[in-house]
Amino acid sequence: MTDDTSMTPGENSAPASTDLPGLVEDLDSAETVSAAVSAQLESFLAEKAAEFESVSPDADAIGEALIAFTRGGKRIRPVLLWWGFQLAGGDTSNADTEVVTGLAQAAGSLELLHAAALIHDDLIDNSDTRRGHPSLHRQFEARHAESGLHGDGASFGVSTSIVIGDICLALSEELFERSQDVLGHTRLARELRATIRRDVMVGQYLDVLAEVIPLDDERIAERAWEVLSFKSAKYSVEQPLLLGAALAGAGEGLLAEVSDFGLPLGQAFQLRDDVLGIAGDPQATGKPAGDDIREGKRTVLIAETAARISPDQFAVLAARLGDPDLSDAHVAECVDMITASGGLDAVEGFIAEKHAKAAAVVESWAGASTPAGGAAGAAAGAAASVRIGTAARDRLKKFARALSYRTS
Repeated sequence: MTDDTSMTPGENSAPASTDLPGLVEDLDSAETVSAAVSAQLESFLAEKAAEFESVSPDADAIGEALIAFTRGGKRIRPVLLWWGFQLAGGDTSNADTEVVTGLAQAAGSLELLHAAALIHDDLIDNSDTRRGHPSLHRQFEARHAESGLHGDGASFGVSTSIVIGDICLALSEELFERSQDVLGHTRLARELRATIRRDVMVGQYLDVLAEVIPLDDERIAERAWEVLSFKSAKYSVEQPLLLGAALAGAGEGLLAEVSDFGLPLGQAFQLRDDVLGIAGDPQATGKPAGDDIREGKRTVLIAETAARISPDQFAVLAARLGDPDLSDAHVAECVDMITASGGLDAVEGFIAEKHAKAAAVVESWAGASTPAGGAAGAAAGAAASVRIGTAARDRLKKFARALSYRTS
């Protein structure tokens, strides 16, 4: 297992602030944040769609696709960026302020970065569905057929989605720059933003590489933890929190505390995603059962299973992993193997451990006792830069549990 080293910027960052934030009594609800971010995204993408159409009426499909694609999802990253801003003392009490508009733009830029990653991820994995609907390349493949266009429809769908994913990535940067014009340009925020972009792309490469590495590679577990951390855990949870805090002017001490909460929670979030990718309910996940087996994902769950099964079982798993034509019966046999081996229990243990670590940080911020005892809990609370009230504590703990133990 890898350690919990964070990617908080180091010596070249902006000088740390000496001012600690006051008590944060509560955080804006996820629903409130999602509504504010969605409004900014809709407005921005409608503006961009008009620009695309002004280039050519044939380009109207780009705007239509992006507006539809970004309307789905849980808005996890925007919510966490928003809360990071509040935890570092940022004020969102007046919904009409430019600060709230800029914050919604910064949060929306992460949603566009996520959308770009999903569009390309579905291409890489040859996925037919996303959130219970056809993936973008399958949509454009169908559009090719419906329009009676020449050439290969599948190739058209792939090519179009690559381009739209690239456009989405560029728009993500543009929207973040707009937020900086409102919130103020800071070196630390720019560095964190660049780190997020880098890590998700490098993590995607590591994921692609892992899928073609033999299952008996001696670094299989280490590689799985690398992919888990850099492709998803950091950019899904830790880094949005850090970026939001940096936008509020947080220094490195406070950012380190935020990282102590965000990284283990991000790892629990992705570990749960890996479990759902093997044994999730398709009605809840929007993906076929056992998709990760057919796609050949070398997840922590697979690595833990591979370390526990017999040589004969290992040979079966290695042969089936990455077979896109694998029957439902063979997928079910692999799932049974994963469960019976103890691999699933091991990953559930990791999830519980990571979730508990994140929850303990929240308790320290609230000044509550830790499992170590009253004196230790009081000392942890006194040493914390982030200070939260009961309502904020309860909101963070509820959200952390939902990320760690969700069903979709």
